[in-house]
Amino acid sequence: MIKSIKLFIMLLGSMAFAQTAQVSGRIEPIKEDGLYRIRIPNSVRAYATQDLRDLRVWDAKGNQVPYFVQPASDYKLTKASDFAEFEIVSNTRIADSNATYIFKNPYETIEKAVLLIANYQGSKNYSLEGSNDQTEWFGLVNNGQLNQLNHPRETSVYREIYFPVINYPYLKLVFDDRHSLPINLLGIGMANTETINIVPITMEEIPVKSIDFLEQEKKTQIHIRFDRPEVIDQIRMTITSPDLYRRNALLYTLKEREVKRSVESYRQHLAAFSIRSDKDLIFNIPTSIEQDLYLEIDNKDNPKLEISKLQFLQEPVYLVASLKANDSYKVTAGDDQLEFPDYDIIEVTNTTKTALPIAEIGAVVYGQPEKTIEKTKSFWQQPWFMWSCIGIAALMIVYFAFNMLRDMNASKSG
Repeated sequence: MIKSIKLFIMLLGSMAFAQTAQVSGRIEPIKEDGLYRIRIPNSVRAYATQDLRDLRVWDAKGNQVPYFVQPASDYKLTKASDFAEFEIVSNTRIADSNATYIFKNPYETIEKAVLLIANYQGSKNYSLEGSNDQTEWFGLVNNGQLNQLNHPRETSVYREIYFPVINYPYLKLVFDDRHSLPINLLGIGMANTETINIVPITMEEIPVKSIDFLEQEKKTQIHIRFDRPEVIDQIRMTITSPDLYRRNALLYTLKEREVKRSVESYRQHLAAFSIRSDKDLIFNIPTSIEQDLYLEIDNKDNPKLEISKLQFLQEPVYLVASLKANDSYKVTAGDDQLEFPDYDIIEVTNTTKTALPIAEIGAVVYGQPEKTIEKTKSFWQQPWFMWSCIGIAALMIVYFAFNMLRDMNASKSG
């Protein structure tokens, strides 16, 4: 009986919260038919799922328009020199599951590695863990992704992967092969790298809710809040004084974990960098998705830095789709019940070698987006049917609860 009550409560909850908040934006009119890069603005991206599986493009008749997601990294080419390979301790592959590489870290601390990969069409998801003894492993990157894995002239590509600064002597790189073919990893190591943008890429500034400064123990603590969890790729500063400085900075977030049946807070380090008066105050960081960030600057015995501006930026993400001139389209997001769509366009389109025209999204609307087309609904799609089901479920819960209480009272009196 108790199980039945729980079942109906879960049913009631799922029906009551089935409709989730959404966001929609109209694509600005285009002048010519063809393929376009549709830039996803932060005002839409902040409400989408982390992996962007819920993005949809609709035409004026309410039909889905096929697309594929193309991150800005697809328009970058990495050149490497003086590649020094790390020792690979072991590598194993489980067909249709994953490929695992364990390699040694030859440095005291490390925050990136360079992968040499044979040309591959498509992207590849990976995770990264660190260990002191190859027995107990700790997470570093949960859901990383490699993109643009084919070189236009060479047979292989170099790709950098970034992670929080660590000193683990062993690292474990795991590629997810469940939904894609395995890649051929030729080597893991370190190199002097230079990243070239194939097409111009403009970073987008993320709106900040609040920034609080606290000076204590010769350190500046800065707490940054956003309205929602945001994707952050870069930090920029403007410092007015002093004239000369060199400070170590640590970017982190606060997490919670259970230790001996109690919950404690701890710092999860995201990036470490040096703030110098003789360098540009632009810092690329491993892609992070956070709502609260903390920046700690070690002043030692120096006067604090006067920071007049602190900006957080993200690399753009594009949808590539075939659009027709003078037709109207819109993009929707925010439904976490949706799965990745399966379109053909990614298999027959190569956009990494050419600069496609960009279509912008405007007129962003929050809340339930307007219906793309009015259609006659079946009775089970009508609002009255949903509320009727909720009412029936509530009555059944009351009925079962009443019977359970009556049985308990009867057993006590007996």
